[in-house]
Amino acid sequence: MIERVIEGKALIRGRIEECCIGVEGGRIVSLKKILEGEERIRIRRGLILPAGVDLHVHFREPGFKHKEDFSTGSLSALYGGITCVADMPNTDPPTLDRLSLKEKILLAGKKSFVDFLIYVGITDRNLDRLDELSSIARIFKIYLGETTGNLCLGAENLERLKEMEGKKLLVFHAEDRSCLEERSFIARDLKGYARSRPKVCEALAIRKILESLGRSKHRLHISHISSLLGLRELEHREDNVTVGVTPHHLFFNVIDDYDKGTFLKVNPPIRGKIDQEGLMESLINGDIDILESDHAPHTMEEKLTDFESAPCGIPNVETMYPLLIYYFLKKGLPLDRLVRAIAEKPAEILGVRKGKIEEGMDADLAVFNLKEVRVIRDEDLHYKCGYSPFSGYKAIFPEKVFIRGEEGIDGEDCLIDKGFGRYLG
Repeated sequence: MIERVIEGKALIRGRIEECCIGVEGGRIVSLKKILEGEERIRIRRGLILPAGVDLHVHFREPGFKHKEDFSTGSLSALYGGITCVADMPNTDPPTLDRLSLKEKILLAGKKSFVDFLIYVGITDRNLDRLDELSSIARIFKIYLGETTGNLCLGAENLERLKEMEGKKLLVFHAEDRSCLEERSFIARDLKGYARSRPKVCEALAIRKILESLGRSKHRLHISHISSLLGLRELEHREDNVTVGVTPHHLFFNVIDDYDKGTFLKVNPPIRGKIDQEGLMESLINGDIDILESDHAPHTMEEKLTDFESAPCGIPNVETMYPLLIYYFLKKGLPLDRLVRAIAEKPAEILGVRKGKIEEGMDADLAVFNLKEVRVIRDEDLHYKCGYSPFSGYKAIFPEKVFIRGEEGIDGEDCLIDKGFGRYLG
């Protein structure tokens, strides 16, 4: 007899239907109208969706635990319906070699509530060690412009990445360093900051990536697209190239949200209304492949300094799925398109068995009562930083979250211990 059966209305292959989801050893083993199991969980209210996969988080550990750590960051993810994350390398020390990768895996393994992967950074500093890097990891982050951590790779070195053995996932922060240096000035507000890191620098970086690597064996992912100009460079991309967008680039613009100041200071910058609305349209129609949070918290004190001194980054991992569920329902948009962008496609990009309610996949599920709309409040979130620029926005949070078949969240209660998350690298 099957270990556990989760029964209710579920989104399966693009259709909502009554279904029994049979789970053995953390995986989905059967999908039928009627199933018997040793344990039965009946979802009487709400819709069962695949839990989200976030391929872009900064949990700030090691080195910056006052901002966030793997425990608080992964717990926030779980409460937001995200059961798998990939953490970025710009920590202290940065994740640039075998030792730093091993240490971060051990650290995260003791603290993470959700499953995780770890990026290794490729920079001008470790470019001569591509053989070693190829042997220790399969996902890599490349910053083409300076941002938090300053782990840059010069665009002139992109061709070298073809030397890496195997098929790797190369994830890019696409702002061209030379372009940024030519146009940089001290910005004192959101509008000025957008001008100081203009969209042409994003477009130029994307062009260089595609010219150097667009037909390579590797998979290329352009993170946090911020402009239609940058997106236009990707119109005729090859099948090995994907692009993601963040909630903050979908919901904010420098005109309507000017008063949020440093709390929206981020790289790449928040743009104007035309870019904001165009990116949302592109997500809906499928020109943008995935949603990614780029969860990058700083303390309240750090954000309350003057604009020039304030660090860049926005907390996002707990609110991303709930915000977009509410938005899609309010606009009458198909939920299967959202699930494709927030669960199925990110899982495919990362190469993990998640993101679908399908036999053979991890039983990672999020149950949303679509009638339970609530207003986001800072005090209800689980971030260490204690704030969100989405405070006051409406959202639908999951009532239950399952990770590998285990009930992780039930209402306000977390039912698993930190360290439950597994390294999937």
